[in-house]
Amino acid sequence: MKLTIDRRGLRYWDDKETRLIAAHILDLVEAVYSGDAKQVTPFLTGAMLEWAERVLRKEHLSFMSEGGFPEAERVRILLGPWGEALNSKDADIALLWVRSLDSRAQLEHRQILGSLMALGFKRDVLGDIQAGLGGFYVASTTEIAPFIINQWTQAGREKIEVSLFSEKPIVNADQGEERRITVSSSRLDAVVANAFGTSRTAAQEWITQGKVRRDGVVVSKAETEVQPDNLISCRGYGRIKLLECSQTRKDRTAWQIVLFRSQRH
Repeated sequence: MKLTIDRRGLRYWDDKETRLIAAHILDLVEAVYSGDAKQVTPFLTGAMLEWAERVLRKEHLSFMSEGGFPEAERVRILLGPWGEALNSKDADIALLWVRSLDSRAQLEHRQILGSLMALGFKRDVLGDIQAGLGGFYVASTTEIAPFIINQWTQAGREKIEVSLFSEKPIVNADQGEERRITVSSSRLDAVVANAFGTSRTAAQEWITQGKVRRDGVVVSKAETEVQPDNLISCRGYGRIKLLECSQTRKDRTAWQIVLFRSQRH
C-alpha cells in the first residue's frame, strides 16, 4: 500500500511556481516511502530549504545537504529511508570551470548567470557561482553538465571555454573589512541592519524569508541574541564575523565585526 503524506503544508506558499517546487519535494518523500531508495531535490535555498528540512525531520527520513562548495548557499538535499547511510556523491552535482578565451577579459557573475538562463535552464538546476583565479566555478546537476560543456560558448560578449572540474575548488578569498558598529541591543535584526547599512524592517524581512543563518543554521526570529564568534550569513549580501562587544557610555552596545561582502551567488 502506497503511503501518502499530509500536503496541507503546501498552503504555506502563495506563489504558484514555488508551491510546485514544494509539491515536488513531497513527491520525493512519497517515493522514498514507496521503496524507490534515495532521492535528490533540485537546488534549494533560503525559505524553501528550511521548509524542506522541517518536512524531512517530521517525516523521520535520513537527509543531507550538498552544494559542491564548502558552506554553499544553494544546495540539493539527498534523502533516503531512516537510518540509511547517505553519500554526498549521490547528490549528482557537477562542478564546472568557466574562463574567457581572452586572457585580458574579466568575466562577471551577471554574464555567467544571464548566458546560462539564455540557454533555457531554470535556476533550480544550477547551484552557487563562485569566482576563482581567472574564471568562475559553476555548480550544476550532473544531468545537464554535458550539454553545458558542449553548448555554452559565450557569456555576454566574451567567448568562453567550459570544462568539468574534478579537484577541490580554490575560490577567491573574501575581502573582509573590520569595523565597529553601535546598536541599541544585540538582537540579530539590529546587528544585521547596522552592519549592512539597511533598515531594521529590511533586516527583519531577510530573516523571515530564511535568508539569514547563524553559524550555518537558519534563524527565523529577529529577536535572537547574537554572541561573540558567531558567523552571520545573509544570502546575497555577505557575512558578518562577530569579534567582541562592549557597552558605550550612552548604554548602547558596540560590536567589533569583520564584514565580508558577498562574492557568491
